[in-house]
Amino acid sequence: MIQRDSIALRLMLISILWITGALALVGLVLVLLFENHIQSRFENQLADHLEELVAAGNVNADGRLTLTWSPADPRFNRPLSGWYWQVRGLDTVEGRLGSSSLKDHPLPVPGPLEPSRLVRTKGPGGWDLVVFERVIGMPRATEPYRFAVAGPTEDVAEQVGDFAEITASILGLLALVLVALVWVQIRFGLRPLTQIQSSLSDVREGRADHLPEDFPSEIKPLVSDLNEVLHYNRALLDRARTQVGNLAHALKNPLAVLANETKTLPGEQGDLLRAQVAQASENVDRYLRRARIAGAVNPLGVSVAVLPVVEDLIYSFNILYGERGLFIETDISKGATLRVDPEDLEEMLGNLMDNACKWSASRVRVTAKDQGTSPVPSLALRIEDDGPGIPQRHRGQALARGLRLDETTPGTGLGLSIVAEIAELYGGSLKLEDAPTGGLVAELVLPR
Repeated sequence: MIQRDSIALRLMLISILWITGALALVGLVLVLLFENHIQSRFENQLADHLEELVAAGNVNADGRLTLTWSPADPRFNRPLSGWYWQVRGLDTVEGRLGSSSLKDHPLPVPGPLEPSRLVRTKGPGGWDLVVFERVIGMPRATEPYRFAVAGPTEDVAEQVGDFAEITASILGLLALVLVALVWVQIRFGLRPLTQIQSSLSDVREGRADHLPEDFPSEIKPLVSDLNEVLHYNRALLDRARTQVGNLAHALKNPLAVLANETKTLPGEQGDLLRAQVAQASENVDRYLRRARIAGAVNPLGVSVAVLPVVEDLIYSFNILYGERGLFIETDISKGATLRVDPEDLEEMLGNLMDNACKWSASRVRVTAKDQGTSPVPSLALRIEDDGPGIPQRHRGQALARGLRLDETTPGTGLGLSIVAEIAELYGGSLKLEDAPTGGLVAELVLPR
């Protein structure tokens, strides 16, 4: 389907305009030329009939004009057919001869008398006529005679109309063929742009790291520039991750030394220092993680298959919780992918699956469901357990940073808040719902 703001639509509209205009002009010229031809042939036909009429004329011994034969065209015999002939004296109508089609009506020839002329007039039967008249002197005649032959203009108009209809039909069919050929030409000409779009999609989904170079010469400079941008983007991201790693190393070592030294400090001062060092260490971890994720959010070429990550985590949790006999099942297609850094996906799923395994009675289920493309293409990962669940009124607390609903279970209370924070940075979300089995469902929605 052509989009309203597409180049293809603009080219099609321009092509339709010039095709329509050119063929209309050609049709008009053809009709005018044909009309001139028919008009000329019609006038020649009148002249031929008049010559035949003159050849049939004869002046007898009494000086009266007679015809030795009548014109052969049967239209002169049909009453009021529009085809008429008439012979009369120069200044008198006595002895007038006329075709049977006139039915004794005179043939009007208005205007000043000339040796030869073509005039238009209204004739018997209401016909619009073209009259060809000549003044000719005959042997033994006392005065010249006026020979006139008339034919209806409708004959010319009818032939021109028929030709115009046929011409319009042929040119209309030709226009459709030309528009179809132009459409094929446009699609073929714009195919490299479609290939660029497909190649960029491959880069975005991680199936390729650059655009191919086999494009027409007009587009090669654009493709080269795009590849340079992609290369620069990857290099910039790698440098950012390296700097984040260096900063983490530079900050964590001094904090670890401070934490170790403050272990032996007694009293309230020691407790205060240990709390501040722990908070600083936590904040460093938090903001370094945010910086790393922010650099990885929506980069071109980042894509991860969901099923292998889930299978690796299941292997780990089967070892960790093996003595409890948990059954972890999955319903995830092999083609399910997400535009998320693999480490971030592993951290989010690891936290959610770990919580599910901690609280589950016997069964954990991990599924993936396509969420469509509104507002962006996304995938919903659902981690369901058959444990006690979380009451609706406590779910906001469960997502809060550092808050634990059960102090008897090991943990820091940071898992769900970290997952929600990472998901939000990727434009996704985390929500908690009731499971059909009575436990909890954690639904993680991320872009795909």
